[in-house]
Amino acid sequence: MSAVKHISFIFELKITDPEKCLDFMKNQAVPYTNDLDEPKTKRFEWYVSPDKQNATLIEFFDDSDGAKLRIDNLLSSHLLEIFQGLFEIESFIVLGDVKDDLKEILDGFGADYRDYAAGFLRA
Repeated sequence: MSAVKHISFIFELKITDPEKCLDFMKNQAVPYTNDLDEPKTKRFEWYVSPDKQNATLIEFFDDSDGAKLRIDNLLSSHLLEIFQGLFEIESFIVLGDVKDDLKEILDGFGADYRDYAAGFLRA
């Protein structure tokens, strides 16, 4: 078992339509996710390459249960279908000690798991 409980998601995405994708990020995904009751979701940030062809989504959670709640909310949201139409997932890296119930869901997204090895987190 890892020394820390936090979980990180790192999505590397290919953008299909830069204008629509940027609008989705700023005006749909961020406000919707921010308004959810997800106290263990600590970070939800989008980054875009200068040519607007690639994006990175980083999510950070207190623990596996918090990450599972985020995924459960995504799966029940209208945003999932929009996301799938706007982005092609090039990689999905999951960092941390992921419980089996979360792995069952994430395997469908092609998750690449990385166990904690060493380091520190300053708050």
